[in-house]
Amino acid sequence: MTARDTATDRAGSAARLVVARAPLRVSLAGGGTDLPSYADRFGGVVISLAIDRYVSVTAFPRSFGSGVRVCWEDVEQVEHAEQLRHRFARAALLDTGTLRNIQLASCADAPSSSGLGGSGAFTVALLHALLHQDGPDPRELAERAAAIEMRDLGRPVGKHDHYMAALGGLRMLRISKDRRVSPEALPLHSAFEAYVRERLLLFFTGVSRDAGQVLTAQDRLTRRGNVDTLRALQSIHALVAEMLIAVSTGRVDDIGPLLDAHWQAKRGLSEGISNDRTEMLYKVGREAGADGGKLLGAGGGGFLLLSSGPGRADEIRAAMAEQNAQELPFGLDTTGSQAVGLSV
Repeated sequence: MTARDTATDRAGSAARLVVARAPLRVSLAGGGTDLPSYADRFGGVVISLAIDRYVSVTAFPRSFGSGVRVCWEDVEQVEHAEQLRHRFARAALLDTGTLRNIQLASCADAPSSSGLGGSGAFTVALLHALLHQDGPDPRELAERAAAIEMRDLGRPVGKHDHYMAALGGLRMLRISKDRRVSPEALPLHSAFEAYVRERLLLFFTGVSRDAGQVLTAQDRLTRRGNVDTLRALQSIHALVAEMLIAVSTGRVDDIGPLLDAHWQAKRGLSEGISNDRTEMLYKVGREAGADGGKLLGAGGGGFLLLSSGPGRADEIRAAMAEQNAQELPFGLDTTGSQAVGLSV
């Protein structure tokens, strides 16, 4: 019998139903510089916005049977957490010593693998549900969730998504060469809040992809010192300083062009970042009145972020609707991951 087999059954002993939720995020500048292949050499920095769209996880003790039952896109029922096919859930359960006697379910406001940091938000919410009785610190949640993806699952990702899911808000994350993250809450300028509410728009391209697969090519090129990839990442890195000024001082008319500059640089990171559908939607959005935008996440599909010119949001919405690009309305999240428990 292993140590894991004798670990405490947290869900069963606590006899509590726990519901946790963690916000998705919209990156404004610096995305990609948090990846270890870049940050370990140069340091990274990201400006990101947590949004009021969430991934939620419910954890419920099992009264009959001693196994694990999980409901995601598929339903799995196994005797031991190690037998789960869902690798994120398996790693999180093993990390917390929750091996049996647990039922889990998850819901989300957006499709998985769509560029909004969903896997990071899911992992943070799952850990929060499993660790609720211990009152975990948000930074602990972020670090443990990041370790599950980066160490246990070997995904070529950074800590950006996990910190935004755990902390929420509008933040600048500085990533040092030793992978320490310094999160800084940025002031919410009234002009920026109005800009997010009235002019910042999200549209689903209709294409989902595994961020880990898309990032593998970028990671490989960065580690090999590919000149074009490094030049693109340095350009993205440099844009953070300008975005910080625009966001902090309320110079919102600068944000769209900065997003466009980010997108032009991002397209040069590796093959597969963009595709015909994305290029067409971005062109349609610009012609309808967007003053900039970019594809969120690793690339290859997911959500397209568009910055509307003043008074042009409805025109953009109509143009995107004609292309069957569904909008995801959103606002700011300032709470980060939250969990509540009920005795059962």
